Amino acid sequence: MENLKISSTNDEINIDNVPDGLKIVKIEGEKVKRLSDLSLHKEDLIFAKFSLESINNVPADQKFLREALWRTAIIYFIKCFGNGVRFKLQFKTIYKNEPKEAQISFEYFKKLRNKHLIHDENSYSQCKVGAILNNGNKSHKVEKIVCISAIAGTLEQNAYNSLFLLINKALDWIAVQFDENCKKLTLELEGESYKNLISRDSLSYSVPTIEEIGCERKL
Repeated sequence: MENLKISSTNDEINIDNVPDGLKIVKIEGEKVKRLSDLSLHKEDLIFAKFSLESINNVPADQKFLREALWRTAIIYFIKCFGNGVRFKLQFKTIYKNEPKEAQISFEYFKKLRNKHLIHDENSYSQCKVGAILNNGNKSHKVEKIVCISAIAGTLEQNAYNSLFLLINKALDWIAVQFDENCKKLTLELEGESYKNLISRDSLSYSVPTIEEIGCERKL
């Protein structure tokens, strides 16, 4: 996987740093869908990794920002293993050769995301409600109703290290899968005539509209 310089003209996508490239043609099929999903998983994992690493640049007293980056890293990592329009990454496939501690860590972050960060279900968030009573010498007995909220902290060094290793392993697996799928697609396309290939539609991109926000995307 490599980074290419991209530009666009009238929604048509151009790659500027492939010297002999003439035209980017649109290709379709199951292998293309797989490649697209892998690329989007990579983007989410890189975002998770960048969020995680950015915590180290935030002073310890800025706890809100550090916590925001920590939660973002967890959410974007676990997102890749959840249901959606793209295929989901499988723990058993990516981490099959890793020690059992990897699964323990993965399950921890999955439950943390599902039961605490996204859905408020477990005891990691609690609010205790009480009434402050006076000494009984007033005409009223209740001075104030109070709510005491407690949110469990999960950002600590061992958890940080575990998430970092899980993200890197997933990125390594995606890189291998991406290259293998590119080779297969290349072989298929090389079997076609140049005339048929060059006559294909150009690859294009349309900026999403507000009406599309609730709709599943198409490849």
